[in-house]
Amino acid sequence: MKNIRRPTDPRWILGLGSLLLALLFGGLAVNDHRARDLLWNLQIEQQGELQALALRSAQQGLEQRARVLATALSASPQTLRLIRQADRAVNAGAEWDGPRLGRIRAQLISSLTPTWTTMKAQGALQLQVYWGKAGIALVRMNDMDAFGDAVADRRPMLYRALTQGHVVSGLDIGQHSAGNRAIVPIRASSSLDSQVIGALEVGFGILPSLDELGSELNAGLGLLVNRQELEEVFWNSPVGIQLDGLDGWLLDAHSAPQILHWAQQRSLPAPASGQALRLLEAAGRSFLLNQVPLHDVRAKDDPSRLPMAVALAWRDTTEALDEHRRGERRMLLKWTLAWLITEALLLTLAVVLHRRGVVQRAHRLSSLKQERKRKRLFERGQKIASLLPGMVYQLRRTAEGRYSFLYASAGSRALYGIEPEQLIENASLAFSAVYEPDRPGLRDAMERSAADQGAATTRYRINHRDKGLIWVEVHATAERLRDGSTLWHGFVADITPLMNTTLALTESESRFRSMVSNLPGAVYRRGVDPERSLRYLSDGIERLTGYPASDFLAPGSRDYNSLIHPEDRQTLQRNGQDQLERSYRLINARGETLWVQEISRALRDAQGRLQWYDGFIWDVTARTLAEREAHERERYVRLLIANVADAIIIINGHGLIETFNHAAERTFGYREQEVLGHNLSMLMPEPHRAAHDGYLGAYERRGEGRALEQTRELQALRRNGELFLIELRVSEIHHRGERKFIGLVRDITERKRIEQMKSEFVSIVSHELRTPLTSITGALGLVNGGAVGEVPPTAAQMLAIAQQNAQRLGLLIDDLLDMEKLIAGKMSFTPEQQPLQPLLEDALRANQAYADRHDVRFELAEHVAVDVRVDGHRLQQVLANLLSNAAKFSPAGAVVTLSSSRRGDRVRVAVRDRGPGIPQAFRSRIFEKFSQADSSDTRQKGGTGLGLAISKELIERMHGQIGFDSDEGLGACFWFELPATPPE
Repeated sequence: MKNIRRPTDPRWILGLGSLLLALLFGGLAVNDHRARDLLWNLQIEQQGELQALALRSAQQGLEQRARVLATALSASPQTLRLIRQADRAVNAGAEWDGPRLGRIRAQLISSLTPTWTTMKAQGALQLQVYWGKAGIALVRMNDMDAFGDAVADRRPMLYRALTQGHVVSGLDIGQHSAGNRAIVPIRASSSLDSQVIGALEVGFGILPSLDELGSELNAGLGLLVNRQELEEVFWNSPVGIQLDGLDGWLLDAHSAPQILHWAQQRSLPAPASGQALRLLEAAGRSFLLNQVPLHDVRAKDDPSRLPMAVALAWRDTTEALDEHRRGERRMLLKWTLAWLITEALLLTLAVVLHRRGVVQRAHRLSSLKQERKRKRLFERGQKIASLLPGMVYQLRRTAEGRYSFLYASAGSRALYGIEPEQLIENASLAFSAVYEPDRPGLRDAMERSAADQGAATTRYRINHRDKGLIWVEVHATAERLRDGSTLWHGFVADITPLMNTTLALTESESRFRSMVSNLPGAVYRRGVDPERSLRYLSDGIERLTGYPASDFLAPGSRDYNSLIHPEDRQTLQRNGQDQLERSYRLINARGETLWVQEISRALRDAQGRLQWYDGFIWDVTARTLAEREAHERERYVRLLIANVADAIIIINGHGLIETFNHAAERTFGYREQEVLGHNLSMLMPEPHRAAHDGYLGAYERRGEGRALEQTRELQALRRNGELFLIELRVSEIHHRGERKFIGLVRDITERKRIEQMKSEFVSIVSHELRTPLTSITGALGLVNGGAVGEVPPTAAQMLAIAQQNAQRLGLLIDDLLDMEKLIAGKMSFTPEQQPLQPLLEDALRANQAYADRHDVRFELAEHVAVDVRVDGHRLQQVLANLLSNAAKFSPAGAVVTLSSSRRGDRVRVAVRDRGPGIPQAFRSRIFEKFSQADSSDTRQKGGTGLGLAISKELIERMHGQIGFDSDEGLGACFWFELPATPPE
């Protein structure tokens, strides 16, 4: 018979007990492992949130800095005056690249340069001024040569500031860079209801210096930018490193090289995936990589839009990860040892139970009770371990007010430097470690939490025995027990890095205040209380008055109004205006009197309630002295005008004479006292006298005049009634805000008489020479052609030279006659609309023989199919002059090209040669009559010096224009432009 094992058999007890213990300790080990992993993951997520908060705080700090600077600069009276002056100039028709706006830009650049220099030292990238609703760039301090382009259609933030009239700021993309921008609208006057005429923009980078920020965060940093977003706005291609696996994104900057290694391994997260955490390795170290998206202002309207930039922050977590893994190994070893020890005890227990059967039931009941107790402790541990990382705890306060820790996790070692067992034995150790000034706040927070019976959070400092003073944050939930005691479930986390970041931001704000203090004046903010006490005053007040800012801030020892000059105090009455601008005198600490100007603006909340006044005070003593100097300079200019050789007459907008110099008195025969205050028409004959006021009225309505900035010849009237010819040039000026016109008058009666004599002489000589010269040329042609017999060789060369010179003289006479007809207006033109290309081809064929004589080849280059309305014969004459000149001055074997191209609604015809080019000294006279470069090599080429002058007259009579481009030594390109129409 088989032996039946009894229940008390040691082998059966050992086998079943070993199985149960293995399952129990295995479950405990698995749950302990999960709890540790949960705590580890929560720590990782907390680090990621802290880094993201620090990066976004740094970005918002740059945005706030840009906003305050833009507001301060937009309030500068000098800047406002120049921008408004530019607005009036543009509305008056001034050209963007003209001298008038050029002077305004130069003054604006000079005014902004000191501030811009200081801003660049603080990391600023942009300081720009725009005009009009289209956002046309008036001044770019970061690129002073770039202006006149309209950018509002590509800059939503700029468009919103110009159309809505509000200050806007945020992350935006400009033509040169992307970063944190602030844009302040500029109005036409100090009234808030006036029209927005422009805007002022201040820009910083996307983030501060990555090296400095990385040092503050003790982490590596990298910045990725969206290449497609930048290319849509940038003038130039964006600069950056294209990383493997991140198509469409560029690495703009980085503070540590690990990111390049991860990019090569394609380990980086996709920028479009949003905020992400990832553990990566490089050079045998472990790093926690945190990806933080940075959205620009356009993401507010389109949340699905990809971020403009992505910040990457990685921190070395090698030690923490190694400690985590060692803890897992220790945990495994701990549970293994516990299981082995329990197995040994079980073996002992089985032997004892086998020997002591009576004790078996009691021991089994005892084991069951221990198992239940262990299960309750296990469930409590699971509840505590499910909370956030740090030190997880349960704290109980009895109804009598005694505190005791029911549970404290191993995190107490890192936070307090105290073992968990010590805290459980003596709860006062935790309270004594709290920094003494923070203890009352902690006690108040605990009382509120106990009273509210809910979740609460508080921060305080702990004196750590090794780390010194550290910041912690406590999250706890209070519940009331049946016995009247209070039980807190919570955790304590180390937030020292976050507080360090906050302190760094505070230091950054201090640097900003230092930058504001370097502005050329004092910035202030005052309240709306009856005393109008100052809430902020920059250090610039000490440079202005000699007294420190602390003397004026409440409760200050000095009233700012006491420094105002007694004679000006009565005029500076307080009023309720939202915007105010005024000038007055101050007496500084040295007893000196200086002139200052103050501008202030009221700030209201969304409901229209007045919050405070912001203002700016600056020294204008130099400007006041300059105005006095300007008055002296004006007297000097008047004296200078009175004594110049040419007649100068200045009239106001109504046509009344205000200035009549000595030369004008000699020219017209009037004394200055006789004409001042009279209408300029008294110096004009009819019909100009009756039409003069109409000219001024038309100019006032349209803003343009047919005679402005042009030299004209017309008749004038002397006092004795004599009519005479004058040369007149009129310019518009503005003096003390009033429009005036200055006329430069020159008596050209004698010059016209000499020109008439010269013209008559040229006409007589040309006609008297033409008839006999024709006979001579014909006779020489017959002789050289053998009509009268064979010419001896010795005479043939002489006759050929004579025939050639006679032909050249004939061409000279023809040119003289053509020029005479053009001047007299007697040359006939027969304009017809016809294709341009056949005219160019005919010109090449007609002049090819001349090119062959100089061993030069003509070639038709690129051309367009258009029609022109011209006199074909006269156009061939112009082309012959240009082609012959190009052939004459080109080296042997060279190619002269003839081409045509569209220029808007006009067509340009160009003749390009490879000759010596046009000397710089000769270029201003090249289209004058009888004009040739004065050098031996060009004189040897021959010519009358009238060809280009005739060509200029012919092209202008056909409603075109002519010109040239040349680099000396590299050839020349003569061109003319004509109105073009599409081919029929």
